[in-house]
Amino acid sequence: MGPKKHGVLRTVLTINIKREMIAKVESGQKMADVARQYGLNRSTVYTILAKKDIIKKTQAAEGVTKITSAKQRSAIHDKIERLLLVWINEREMKRDITSMPIIQEKAREVFEKLKEQTPGSSSEELEFKATTGWFTKFKRRSGIKHVLMHGESASANKKAAEKYCLKFQEFIETEGYHPQRNI
Repeated sequence: MGPKKHGVLRTVLTINIKREMIAKVESGQKMADVARQYGLNRSTVYTILAKKDIIKKTQAAEGVTKITSAKQRSAIHDKIERLLLVWINEREMKRDITSMPIIQEKAREVFEKLKEQTPGSSSEELEFKATTGWFTKFKRRSGIKHVLMHGESASANKKAAEKYCLKFQEFIETEGYHPQRNI
């Protein structure tokens, strides 16, 4: 085996930085100057300018900590995630259980509804698969961590547990058990 090659690290620019670059070029600065300011090739700045309409339309969902765009996503995908965050917050306030499969299913439902509401041939071509990879990236983009419950707690019967606690408390009271006397 030969020596490992260490490639150049790829710089992922945030949407805000791309917007700044677009604004500078639109205000009259040369692309080469903007590229030099950010330490990029002119071709990178040119590519960003070619996609400026998409970049300008992209909005961060509430709660999203960082948006980068190694791959540009459609506006409908951003809208799905914004609506999904609202839905997750509502479930959290109700103390409902929210697991990965539940979120994935809701994401598919939201996509289908948005696709129906969006006229035009481009909406028919859109695809959305709420895969595990998408979910992992969605968690990273939105910063959700504490919402997800898995395993035993997700399948626990809360009503039965509450009923048991009440019966047990009643049993203790009727039998006359007291912590100080029964040691």
